[in-house]
Amino acid sequence: METYHDYVIKDGQFVGKFEEMYAKFDDPWMQSNQPNKYSRTAGIIHLKNFQIKSVLECGCGLGYYADWIFRETGIVPHSVDVSEVAIQKAKTLFPNLHFEVADITSDLAKFKAVDCVMFAEIVWYILPQLPDIFRVLAQEFKGKYLLVNQVFYKGSQKYGTEYFTNLAEFINYVPFELQGQCEATTVGESTIETSTIFKI
Repeated sequence: METYHDYVIKDGQFVGKFEEMYAKFDDPWMQSNQPNKYSRTAGIIHLKNFQIKSVLECGCGLGYYADWIFRETGIVPHSVDVSEVAIQKAKTLFPNLHFEVADITSDLAKFKAVDCVMFAEIVWYILPQLPDIFRVLAQEFKGKYLLVNQVFYKGSQKYGTEYFTNLAEFINYVPFELQGQCEATTVGESTIETSTIFKI
């Protein structure tokens, strides 16, 4: 039976059909109840700890995390996603928040007014573009923050292993100064939730 995963990464290969996925599936990754809350909670703690006042949320999906950030911090995130369908759904669900279609692999520099760029579970989808994205961050966001919420897999990962396979390897890959990190899981989960924040 086909699942939303088939539109993202399948058999160790990146598919990336996000527009079709959001058109076909109502709640991919169970965004509405966010069952694994460790990284998202840690991300909000990072925002509070470093007194961040504005954030670009890259990969907002249906907007549920943006709403959580707003309720916890008072920040209205500038939330972007590559999927027009996802953005339309997010605008309907949370009309008080700000959502926009954008591709950060090409549009990132135009958001340089924010205090913090957040990668919301998108690292696996932008691996080939990461060096270029890091260059833009270094040029346009110097002195600001990069916050990364990301899942790693307990020995089952097939995609992206030539880049990194765990949090320590990811931290070593990022060319910015680590400010904080969080790593958590439960015994029954196949994934490890992580949240890191870097000074650019």
